[in-house]
Amino acid sequence: MANTKSAKRRIIKSAKAREINRSRKSAIRTFTKKAVNAAEAGDFEAAAKYQRVSQSLIDKAAKGSTLHKNNAARRKARMASRIARLREQAAS
Repeated sequence: MANTKSAKRRIIKSAKAREINRSRKSAIRTFTKKAVNAAEAGDFEAAAKYQRVSQSLIDKAAKGSTLHKNNAARRKARMASRIARLREQAAS
């Protein structure tokens, strides 16, 4: 347990930040899954919509300290390539 007043404040701030970060990461995962599931179902309009939302959330998380910028770039690239691959398979 923290002894100093500043350490106790830090614990509270860290706990708040942790909850916010968890919420943001959860929203990113949710919309990424929705985009991929829509693409797998063949609804590429919905997939594009969810992809835009997900990429926006990822960018906002990377702007702060929730995600590292390289991690954000990797997530966006993997999602885009997966949706593009599904679109290509549906076309052929």
